[in-house]
Amino acid sequence: MPISTLISLIPETDVTLRPTMGHHAHAAFLAIMRESDPNLAETLHAQSTQKPFTVSPLIAEGKKRGNLLHIRAGTDCKLRFTFLDDALFQHFGKAFLTLTMPPVRLGEAVFQVRQMVSYATEERSWSKSETYAELVQSAKTDTRMSFKFYSPTAFRRLTPRGQKTRNDAYLDLDRCYQSWINKWNAFAPIKLDKTEILAFISDHAQVTSVTTESRALNFGRHTEVGWVGTCAWVFYPEDSLDTALLQTANCLANFAFYCGTGYKTTMGMGQTRRVD
Repeated sequence: MPISTLISLIPETDVTLRPTMGHHAHAAFLAIMRESDPNLAETLHAQSTQKPFTVSPLIAEGKKRGNLLHIRAGTDCKLRFTFLDDALFQHFGKAFLTLTMPPVRLGEAVFQVRQMVSYATEERSWSKSETYAELVQSAKTDTRMSFKFYSPTAFRRLTPRGQKTRNDAYLDLDRCYQSWINKWNAFAPIKLDKTEILAFISDHAQVTSVTTESRALNFGRHTEVGWVGTCAWVFYPEDSLDTALLQTANCLANFAFYCGTGYKTTMGMGQTRRVD
């Protein structure tokens, strides 16, 4: 079951940190998992295949001072974690429900945990859950879609021999869908025909508007660059589209809320949401 949960945090003292420290949010996630199941945390850290979770950068109001963000003590801050596997979420929840939750560290900054929310609290809530079957059953046949990419999003380009080279920090509709399908087929009990869906996207989807800008995400020893912003696309011709494939395209578009888009979604990149 895809699950999106928000953790509310409060800094114990005034803190100053880089506003896009995705690797520290990733480390905080693993530290929480370690409280529940140390072996599982180590497995997740070492796993090189598709990972069943995503992590957001720190969500907080503060004052920018150059390249740093100053947050006052007591400010309500949040981290968003999503889960593509029920068992993983159960281990995560155990740290909050049955264990004494220690403070969360983001670099040198220390935060006290206030609350974990994993259900929708409002219409556009960032915390909610749906089963894979519900995502399939609720998928519509909309021919127009709009998205917002909230954190830097990029795709990893590989050489013919499969060696990592560099990131492509520009919107590519086919690769967005490829990213979502790969995550879906890795964890959903209902598998999708990747070749058929990508052919449908290539033949019938066209980007109609793009408003994006480049933005960097700091990883301590290096920086990753991606795009943030909005885009829209349309499927055509509307009167002759395969209904089942159009529903699948809509289903994957909704799934992007949970799985993110592109590279390093477990370290704050690729936070994605379909918007009206």
